[in-house]
Formats: sequence, structure tokens, C-alpha cells
Amino acid sequence: MNPSTRATAAAVTAVTLAASGYFGFRWLAVAVLAATFFLAIGWPALTWTPNWLIGSSIVLVGGALASVGVLLGEDEPFLRHMVVALAAVAVLALVLEIIFPSPPGQVVTAVASTVSGAAVAAAGAAWIAAARTPGSEDLVVAGAAALFVAAIASTLTSIMWINTLLAIAFGTGIGGASGTVFESIEWYGGALVGLLCACAFVCIHELARRDTLNTSTLAAISSGIASVTLAGSFIYVGGRIGVG
Repeated sequence: MNPSTRATAAAVTAVTLAASGYFGFRWLAVAVLAATFFLAIGWPALTWTPNWLIGSSIVLVGGALASVGVLLGEDEPFLRHMVVALAAVAVLALVLEIIFPSPPGQVVTAVASTVSGAAVAAAGAAWIAAARTPGSEDLVVAGAAALFVAAIASTLTSIMWINTLLAIAFGTGIGGASGTVFESIEWYGGALVGLLCACAFVCIHELARRDTLNTSTLAAISSGIASVTLAGSFIYVGGRIGVG
């Protein structure tokens, strides 16, 4: 997979979430759903899932159910609705595997990859939960900005460990700087969120880089988006710790 494609997908997704988050959690929910769609398309290629249509459908359903549940939830904690979505998708994956069986020897892999993809997609709902949590709205923009910078920094040189250090350093720095811009965030809270988001990206980036046999562009795009959706859970946790 091309690392530039992966970094570009993450950067574009992060910018989209930052812009939509600035205008409110409803627009943010639309952006998260769009990210989930593109994540779902490439997930089977990323995880070598044998049944492409079933794999993409389960990932998309998991992300959509979680996002809609968090969006329509009436009281806190909004993220509890994501757990219900994950449980439903796990059952759906098992049922569909029985109806549309994978090739012999790939059944467990198929179920595991689709359920894990649904979990990654559902984590995107945490962006919406953070935006709906009083006092944490600005963390969405700060975290997305940190992700954008980390994604760009990951391609600055041809040496992976240097790119990793740069991504973490710049992501943490942007997060801390955001804390001085937004009144609702202290610098240390922003730095924590920036660090967590940068780590989320570099971990996925490194894992995908090691899969040298996978040359799919869709897989690269999906892995880039996956790092952004996963970072949503860190944004939410950062909001609880750094903001309250």
C-alpha cells in the first residue's frame, strides 16, 4: 500500500471532520457517516475478507448504527449507544456467515475481520459523542487538526522511525497549541489529545506498511480513514479527562 495514499486519506478525513465539527455535531455526524462509507468499501481489501459485499455491508451497518444512535441519544453518556450497535452487528455477522458461508478455512477470519471492521467504524461515533459533550466541542477540532498534521508529517522522509517521531511531536504540539486558542481546553488537555491522535495514526500506519503484499488503493484509503475513526475514542476520553 502506498503510504502517501494512506496519509492523504487520513488528512482529508481529518480536515473534513474539523470543518464539519466547527459547524455543529449534526454536520459532524454527516462527515462521520461519509468516512464510514469509504472505510467500509476498502475494509475487505485491507483485511483480505473473502466475501467483499458482506464484509463491506457489515462494516457500514456497524458504523451507521453507532453514529445514528449517538446522534439521536437524548441523554449522556451518548457513547453507550455504540455498544448496542456493536452487539447487533456481531450477531448480524454470524448470521450472514451462516447464510453466505466463506470458503473452507476462512470462516473464522471472515467473521473476525468484519466484526473488527464494524468496531473500527463504530469508533467514529465517538467524534459525535465528544461534540455533544458540553465543554468538549473544541476538542473535536483540536484532535482533527492534530491528526492532519501527524498524517502529513508521516511522509516527510523515507525513514519510518523519523516520520513516526515527527508525527507524534507535531501532533502533540498542535494539540497543545489548540489548548491556547480554545478557551474550553487547557494546553495539557489539548496536548494529551494530540498525542493520542498522533499515536492512533502512526500505529495503523505502521501496521499497514508491514503488509507488503497488499497493493490495493482501496485498502490504503481504508487504513487511513481507520486511524481517524479510531482516534474518535481518544478524543472522547481526552474530553472526559482534560475537560471533564
